[in-house]
Amino acid sequence: MQVTMTTFNVENMFNRFEFLNQPWDQKNDNGFIQALDLAVTSGGREQPRPYEISVIQRNNTAQAILDAAPDILAVQEIENLHTLRLFNASFWDDYFDQMISIEGNDRRGIDVGLLIRKGFAANIQNLRTHADEAINGGRVRRTLGYIFPEPIFSRDCLEVDMQINGQPLTLLINHFKAQDKRSANANIAKRRRQAERVAQIAEEAEQRGRLPIVMGDLNVDLRHPVLSGDDSLTPLLNLKNLQDPFPAETWTHYYVPAKEVSRLDYVLPHRDLKVVETKIVRQGLTAKCRQYPGPRYPTIGAELTEASDHCPTSVVLDI
Repeated sequence: MQVTMTTFNVENMFNRFEFLNQPWDQKNDNGFIQALDLAVTSGGREQPRPYEISVIQRNNTAQAILDAAPDILAVQEIENLHTLRLFNASFWDDYFDQMISIEGNDRRGIDVGLLIRKGFAANIQNLRTHADEAINGGRVRRTLGYIFPEPIFSRDCLEVDMQINGQPLTLLINHFKAQDKRSANANIAKRRRQAERVAQIAEEAEQRGRLPIVMGDLNVDLRHPVLSGDDSLTPLLNLKNLQDPFPAETWTHYYVPAKEVSRLDYVLPHRDLKVVETKIVRQGLTAKCRQYPGPRYPTIGAELTEASDHCPTSVVLDI
């Protein structure tokens, strides 16, 4: 049987109070805690206003996913499982009927998740979170919004064992540390640790008789890294039992400030899995992206209407 596996960074799919959407350099964890207390204790008189998601933008997000037609969808930058369920009912007309997400480590509260198309015969057997793994080999602790010691994963590596058509698979869903020129060397080192750990988890899955598939926003295009000399994905991309079936000049992301495209999104199946086709849906990109001259959805404009700054990126497997 043929199976379409898609990864998509849906860009800030929030259903939250707007005080969480302040610029990064203006964030205050204590202020967040006080505001949350206010929302709980005020009896409804002074609760913060909910952040409104653009209906046009999210309709385009939904359309991009429907055009990708995934049987299995890995998502990044969702707020939580409730938001996924609400979006599935409101914008997808219940296209999916199984959804998984576990809270991770991002201070903005963005998580990774997994969705399975309604009626698709995928038997979920097990799932694991790696959000609590610390870089020193121990476990992280959480208190008053702070996490220590430093965790390996910026969000999580969500590990899902499933069986499709009798084949045992393990999906590893990720959203690696972003390319930030501030603390550049530390960020490269963090991504490298993440890539090394995902490679290790993939090898462990194979030792259990399963075929791993790595999916997600790995946040680096090794051909054109934002930070010179960034080879942080090498431990994962060079893993001998994974394949990257996309053409060399593939791009999946448009960065508006620099007007540049890059490859940030990956689906890396095990080498024993037969790849029938690769697909990228670009009709939801902002009209500012001149690198894609093709057609767009009718409501796409220059700002605040695009499906995402990423593109749904798919691999069709014969399983």
